[in-house]
Amino acid sequence: MSTKEKKESSCVIMALESGIEYENLESAPEEPLLVEMIGIQPDMLLDISRRFDIDLEDLQDLNDPDERPRLQVEDKFTLVVLRVPLDLDVTDRVHSTAPVGMVTNGRDIIIIQNERFPLRKKRLLYAVRRATTPSEVIYREWEAIIHSFETTLDIIEMTIKNTEASIMKELYPSRMDRFFQLSRDAIFIETALRSNMRVLRRMRSLQRVGRMILYEDRLEELAVDLKQQMDLSSIYRELIENAMNAYDSIVNHNLNRVMKTLTSISLLVSVPTLIASIYGMNVGLPLEQDPLAFPVIMILSILITLPVLIILRTNNLV
Repeated sequence: MSTKEKKESSCVIMALESGIEYENLESAPEEPLLVEMIGIQPDMLLDISRRFDIDLEDLQDLNDPDERPRLQVEDKFTLVVLRVPLDLDVTDRVHSTAPVGMVTNGRDIIIIQNERFPLRKKRLLYAVRRATTPSEVIYREWEAIIHSFETTLDIIEMTIKNTEASIMKELYPSRMDRFFQLSRDAIFIETALRSNMRVLRRMRSLQRVGRMILYEDRLEELAVDLKQQMDLSSIYRELIENAMNAYDSIVNHNLNRVMKTLTSISLLVSVPTLIASIYGMNVGLPLEQDPLAFPVIMILSILITLPVLIILRTNNLV
């Protein structure tokens, strides 16, 4: 999959209480609605702004891939911005996380995200659409977002295991470029988790967010789950750092071993090379008139080199 491919774009408009879906906002009646938009569509943002009396600029902020998590409470609407992980299997992506926004006026709720986040338990997405109140939608969207981090951290764990195996076998591990990218992803994912936790803590500190009453026990459950993902993220980031340090040590060790072997081979070759160089001199030398001079010199070179080879093998140098 490539980020150059056309991103998924869809918009679901449904009544919160009845679950009836509508093709567009114009055909939707004046009743509490859930709008779930994947792939930000400027025209649709304008319609949402007009229909639900929401500031258009705040909606357009969600199109910024670097938008930070926050809780914004206005007189007419409440905006919750979180960051979610992207699919780590996409190798040519620019970002590791992306913003997702939940906007509600207390009666209707709109969920806006650039692309669908990875999720192993698809039932969590359907649970969002089965909610009948804006607050319930927010709780269940939080659950889906937290689980998306769990899904992503599972991918990181598998990549760590596979790459560690290659580190131990290869002089220059072929998957280290993937590992370096994973190290970058882990940092951004942990940062996103911490930012999301700050938003959740602020929601817990308020008894009422906009026109919604929040339940402490539900938020407490979300906080516990989010804290677990933060702990796992910190563990995996440390594992990545340890593996990269091990990679540096192993490469240096392997290079030292190669250099040691090459030096030993050079020492072995230097003995017959020295003898050959001496007998290549244009001066009078022993055995120069002897027809057996060549085999005698070769045997002498071998007899001198053989003990050196035995010493090097004994010390595990070759």
